[in-house]
Amino acid sequence: MMLISVHVPKCAGTSFRHVLHAIYGSEIWYNYGTIFSREQARGELVPSGAKIIHGHFIADSFDGVFPDRQLLTWVRHPVERLVSNYYHFLRAPDMRDDCCRALHERKLSLREFADLDWMQNLATRYLAGKPVSDFQFVGITEQFEESMLHFSRLLGFRNVMKLPRENTNPDRRSERYALSPEDRAYILERNAADLAWYEQAVARLRSVEHASRQVA
Repeated sequence: MMLISVHVPKCAGTSFRHVLHAIYGSEIWYNYGTIFSREQARGELVPSGAKIIHGHFIADSFDGVFPDRQLLTWVRHPVERLVSNYYHFLRAPDMRDDCCRALHERKLSLREFADLDWMQNLATRYLAGKPVSDFQFVGITEQFEESMLHFSRLLGFRNVMKLPRENTNPDRRSERYALSPEDRAYILERNAADLAWYEQAVARLRSVEHASRQVA
């Protein structure tokens, strides 16, 4: 069965990529830029021998190619995700990205960046509006260790893989970005769908942890 790992930007996807590489090695196809949507997906583009696809693409991209696939992803609180994206683009510009180009060419403030259409509810766009229940695994960026424990149990590993977090903001001094209540509310107002999805994913991980403690 094909595993499809959707890397939502700034949601621990780079760290998870190292986890997957340690497990699957050459059996991973890193799909960054080849297929992004269902319209672009063709079975012959997927390398033979691939058991897992990981990258930036919409979650339903491979539904027609691998109808029995299992979906994996990570999500993050939408305020933290957007602010992280903002500072990442400032720190490491990629002018191929429309939002990054707009940020630098128009010298956007954080609020103006949050107003960009693609930056609003970006996670649920990537996840194709699918419910949390459609995903075999959803990691929570803020609960990285707990999520990795759950992932290890799903795959039948006794020991949790210990890998460092990658591609994090070196200037951030705490788990949450220091924002005014007004800025935080401004961003949340534009990301209500992402917040609802995130909260459902957090609740599911919490219920899994509770069930595991009960068994133990």
